[in-house]
Amino acid sequence: MTQSSDDTWTVTIVVPEESALDEAGETHKVEISEDETILAAARSAGVWLTADCQQGWCITCAARLVDGDVVHPNARRYDTEDREAGYILTCTAKPRADSTVVVEQYDEFLEYRAANNKPPGSSKLSD
Repeated sequence: MTQSSDDTWTVTIVVPEESALDEAGETHKVEISEDETILAAARSAGVWLTADCQQGWCITCAARLVDGDVVHPNARRYDTEDREAGYILTCTAKPRADSTVVVEQYDEFLEYRAANNKPPGSSKLSD
């Protein structure tokens, strides 16, 4: 685990080309303190990531953890299997190492959850 002397980590945020965000196709490096979420830090840096409940429940803010480490101390619906599948929730994820995340992964995470009989299941999948 890499930690800088001031308890902050650099998180590289990759916004996919196909994203509907204004930042589509861009990559941003954001310094995030140990008690700050990726979502909050990104928004403070001017990168307005998609989120809804901001409690780790709705999975709207889903992202892929490419490398690094995060914790989810306050997520209401996030578990070991989600972590093992490489997904994080930016609204509750707090870095514990320099990390890279690919944001705007709601559809992919929703499909993963449905395929594994995890909430919200297939109820939100488009036909």
